[in-house]
Amino acid sequence: MTTALDPAFDLLDDCDEAVAELEARCCEPGRSPKMAALADTLAAGRSRLAAMRDDPAAAPAVLAVLENAGAQIGRLQIGCCAPSRLPLYARLLENLMSVQLIVAGAAPREG
Repeated sequence: MTTALDPAFDLLDDCDEAVAELEARCCEPGRSPKMAALADTLAAGRSRLAAMRDDPAAAPAVLAVLENAGAQIGRLQIGCCAPSRLPLYARLLENLMSVQLIVAGAAPREG
């Protein structure tokens, strides 16, 4: 299971880098707490993903955190005043989608 999930950790690391870049380039200080909240959500996702190494049935918890992160990213993206940062938001969402596919593929099948 560890090997199958390794790429998901790499993708979440890339998300962390994108969030840091977004925060560094943001001209609106009021968005900083929202960026910090997103970073915390991504950390929670990483923690739940780590738990999935021992318990593949933890997949729904991982997916719930990814869903929350996606919603946060969407809110930040819509409120962003700089189109030049849109590729960073797209990168975040693409990474989350890839993590979702990895988690779904590693989760136990029902039925």
